[in-house]
Amino acid sequence: MKPYEIISHTISDVISTCLETDKYGLLHFHNFIRWDASLLDREKDTTPYQWLEHKFFYTKYAYQLKWIESSPRFGSKGKLYNKINFIDHSFEPVHDSLDKIFWEDVMLQSVPHVIIHSEKNSKDLDKINLPNIHWFAHAYLCSEIYFCHYKKLRMVTDYKSRPIDYPWLCTNRLIRQHRTDFLEMLDLDPGCYSLLNPDPNGLTYDGPVLSHSFDDHINSSAEIKVDDLTPWNTSFLHVVNETVWQDKIHFTEKVFKPIVLHQPFVVLQAPGSLAYLRSYGFKTFGDWWDESYDAIEDPAERMQAIADIVNSIGAKSLEELETMRIEMASVLEHNFRHFYENIPAICLDELRKGIANL
Repeated sequence: MKPYEIISHTISDVISTCLETDKYGLLHFHNFIRWDASLLDREKDTTPYQWLEHKFFYTKYAYQLKWIESSPRFGSKGKLYNKINFIDHSFEPVHDSLDKIFWEDVMLQSVPHVIIHSEKNSKDLDKINLPNIHWFAHAYLCSEIYFCHYKKLRMVTDYKSRPIDYPWLCTNRLIRQHRTDFLEMLDLDPGCYSLLNPDPNGLTYDGPVLSHSFDDHINSSAEIKVDDLTPWNTSFLHVVNETVWQDKIHFTEKVFKPIVLHQPFVVLQAPGSLAYLRSYGFKTFGDWWDESYDAIEDPAERMQAIADIVNSIGAKSLEELETMRIEMASVLEHNFRHFYENIPAICLDELRKGIANL
């Protein structure tokens, strides 16, 4: 099975153990990620849920039945007859305005719906106003599936034998305003960054930062380059430049790459992002630089505070950074072990408690 299929079955197993009834629907999008409005033919799909059924798979038995109306869980018209339907929105951010048609049709249904998601401080969820369950889905996915095969490789665990060639690394596969704004704040000479212009989606940037590339920019979330010395694994500080900047906390696989590689990190995301990671048992790096940026509400001030950290690291010699890496070894190794040994159970327990508390 593919990773998202495994996760979908995992969620279904958790629901089955928590609910007293098996009359529930676990609904996911056709591509497991998010709703695609381009698939909607409003001339054909005129009734609420009719088009919704075509764009979802029903997942408790989905990989055998797909969307078969003769399933005992469907009525003669194909309408779901469940006490509750769960919408699996675990991996992409929820968007109220972008997916307005979708959410409006969901709200019309008589069967209660619950959103399973992975974001915090979300105004989108507040606007949709449906019951919802948060769990750290990407942490579970990355530990159990994406990055599980790295945990015993000596080239990963013996991180102290890797040289430090760059003070910092900042990867930017896709152009976004906050990413280019941040690069413009940095002294770029000491570190290593990527910025395609135009990017793989055809977006362009007309600012002062020169286009730069050190890898192939393939969209391979599940890959970390470890079998050769590259900027990915020979950089000291890893800038985690998340997809969502100011609106909500929504971690993807990006934050787990430095954790696997035993690198310290700073996070460009909404206020409270470091506190969120610490709430799951990870340690951050306040003993070596000022992490008060995590509490700064103003986005420009927070971005500048993060840039100041990166620039201060860039001003240090590689020998100083080697010494600092030795000093923080206990934190780096704790995060690595915690990610593999504890995080899957913590995340599943969070999901289980959320369903049980409905």
